[in-house]
Amino acid sequence: MARPYPNGRRRRPGRRPPNRYSGGHGPPQPGGFTPAGFRTFYNVILPGLKGREKREFFNQISGWLILGVALGGAILGYTWLGALGAVFGLGAGIMAGGSMAEKGRFHRR
Repeated sequence: MARPYPNGRRRRPGRRPPNRYSGGHGPPQPGGFTPAGFRTFYNVILPGLKGREKREFFNQISGWLILGVALGGAILGYTWLGALGAVFGLGAGIMAGGSMAEKGRFHRR
């Protein structure tokens, strides 16, 4: 004889109880270069920049941001360990800048 319900429990139809966790809603995502406060500022300063062109413009800025962090890491590595430190610092700077751009959502697809 087959069991009618697995684990002996049955899900009743109807609405979810009001005190139940709805799930799926994590913390709000960062807004990158254009969060709510800066969006109107950028619309005033750069009025012709909309949609795809705007995204490409800010992606290019995020690339320069990564390059700046990488060069800073290379300079710091050079001051500590010389030429070998500059190479390691450049690599660490690229990783740190890329991680920062990804987590801060500065680079969009």
